[in-house]
Amino acid sequence: MAEAYPLVRRAAGVEPERWEMFGRHLAAQQGGVLAVFAEDKHVHGIAAYLPVISLKHGNVLRVEAIAAFELGHMSLVRKALSAALDRLAREKGCEVVMFTLDAKGLTSPRSRRRRSWEQLGLTAEAIEFVRHLDGGCLSPGPEPEMPVRT
Repeated sequence: MAEAYPLVRRAAGVEPERWEMFGRHLAAQQGGVLAVFAEDKHVHGIAAYLPVISLKHGNVLRVEAIAAFELGHMSLVRKALSAALDRLAREKGCEVVMFTLDAKGLTSPRSRRRRSWEQLGLTAEAIEFVRHLDGGCLSPGPEPEMPVRT
């Protein structure tokens, strides 16, 4: 959790104690945090997840905090996280992966930030991006090393 904190601070602006408390809460509710480590052995991406029941979608893997350090527009870290979240959702019996993101830059259909999420197979529903897994797991190309669950 401590290694992931710099990404979380950038994405959510919370103090380390709140991040640690959030992680403990996730673990107590059968959730957790996926982390992508790069070749430099540093965390380059994280996704906090929690399996929940949704009125509209049934069994859902909710992803609240997702952050990635990437240079350029390749989105390799996000693609690795996205594919790993799809696999994890299926393991947990979920039919949908739902990403809750801050709304900044997501409301306009021409927004580059919005398009980058839509390129991962997500569609915007309110301020949540939703991917139905019945269409298959997002394929990022060669199988990435499985992110670490904490």
